[in-house]
Amino acid sequence: MQPSERLGLDTAAATGTRDMLTAREGWSQPPPSVLIVEDDPAVRRSLLLLLQGRGFAAKAWSAADPALADAAHTAPDCLIVDYRLEGCDGIAMLVSLRADGWRGPAILISAYGSAELGIRAREAGFALILEKPLREHALIDAVTRLTRSGAPSPGS
Repeated sequence: MQPSERLGLDTAAATGTRDMLTAREGWSQPPPSVLIVEDDPAVRRSLLLLLQGRGFAAKAWSAADPALADAAHTAPDCLIVDYRLEGCDGIAMLVSLRADGWRGPAILISAYGSAELGIRAREAGFALILEKPLREHALIDAVTRLTRSGAPSPGS
C-alpha cells in the first residue's frame, strides 16, 4: 500500500498527472470544493490534508496552468493560491479565472506580504490575504466562512 493510499488520497498517478492530489470522496453531503495552487510540495500537501481533515473536497496543483484547466471543468467553491508561482503569480491566476466567469471567493497566501501586494490582491478580487507561515485555524475559519456565505469575493 502506498503512503498516499494509507492517508486516503487519490494520487495523480490514476489520472496521469503527477502534480495533483485529490481529497478522497465519501462525504454524506457534497462538501465545498477548494482548489489549492501552491508550488511548495510540503505546503501543498499540508494544505490538502488539513482541508480534507476538515471535510472539504480539495484538489491541489503545483502550477497555475493545470489548475486553470481543472477550474474550467469543476468550478471550485473557493480558491487558495500562493502569490509566487512558476510562470504566473496568484493575482494573474485569479484575474484569468474572473475573465472566464468564475466568481467564487479567493484567498491569497504569501511569504512576501506588503501593503502594495495587499492593495493589488484586493483590487483583483481576493477576499483575504494570509501570510505564511499560515495559522491553521485562521485558514479553516476563512474557508468555512467564505464557502458558507456563497458571496462572491470583493471586486467581483
